[in-house]
Amino acid sequence: MKNPKRPKSSRERTQNPVWATLRPVVFGAVAGAAICMILLLILSLILVAAKQIPQSVLQPITVLIAAVSAFFAGYIAARISKERGMVYGAGASLLLFLLVFLAGLAVTKESVSAYMLTKGLIMVLTGTIAGILSVNKKSKRK
Repeated sequence: MKNPKRPKSSRERTQNPVWATLRPVVFGAVAGAAICMILLLILSLILVAAKQIPQSVLQPITVLIAAVSAFFAGYIAARISKERGMVYGAGASLLLFLLVFLAGLAVTKESVSAYMLTKGLIMVLTGTIAGILSVNKKSKRK
């Protein structure tokens, strides 16, 4: 008789190479999404308070917010992994871009455009740079 499947222990999960690779990327992307949400909420409060902001200013501000959130996503992913900062930073920021892109697609039904591709490229580049900086940062030892 076969034994029923038991849930994996945390030790077995951490030894799984797929989980070990995806964990930093997913946690980095989730942290980046949370930062992006907070920054967009602050932007919306500013827009409500200002009442008159030119439409031409909104796209650069949203790209800046996306770049900042991708930077934090890449930084956190590389900090969690403690190695291969370029790969983990790029992966986390790419996953964050896909989340932002799919959310935008669901809300605005906008197709792929040069603006979205540029935004994605900026996000991946900033996440990659953050990952490199994170891994190369010397930790303080006590």
